[in-house]
Amino acid sequence: MFKSKLLPEEKEMVLQWASEGVGYTEIASRLDNKVSKQRIKQICKSNGVDAFQIGREKRIEDKENRMLAKWGTDWNNPSVRKSYIYQSMRAKFRNKKANAFRSGKEWTIEFGDLSFPTHCPVLNIPLNYFSEQRCENSPSFDRINPSLGYVKGNVAVISWRANRIKNDGSAEEHRLIAEWLDSSVP
Repeated sequence: MFKSKLLPEEKEMVLQWASEGVGYTEIASRLDNKVSKQRIKQICKSNGVDAFQIGREKRIEDKENRMLAKWGTDWNNPSVRKSYIYQSMRAKFRNKKANAFRSGKEWTIEFGDLSFPTHCPVLNIPLNYFSEQRCENSPSFDRINPSLGYVKGNVAVISWRANRIKNDGSAEEHRLIAEWLDSSVP
């Protein structure tokens, strides 16, 4: 009579790991090679679990998420990725990243973490992603909280002019200036 080397709890663990996409070799290793990977595959197959397929789908999903974070929502659209505007946005991102590293600023954002608007969200002027030199409507990477680095949630793309205006003053100083301008303009 055949006696199983695996306890019922171990079989449940095998099925659990397989359903998470853990490979047969890894499962055998986790069980200290108590049974062969072929036997593990048989157990999974008889219970309708295909660890290989689940693992493949998980790897594809992980790749999709990495590419989305790195390249943005249009990472798999060849026509968008070849467009001049997209290439210009990528170039500006790479240049800013290099500058941040040179100056010792923290940089943990990916291209996909940012929104690249067509107009400055502060001044509502069109952004020029193609300018060779910095100008008033050049896109600028603004750290919302200057004490933090270029981290997710702390960076916005705004115009160079808006960033310059924002750069030196506090929110209260900007309010005072705005109130003064409102009261001084005839």
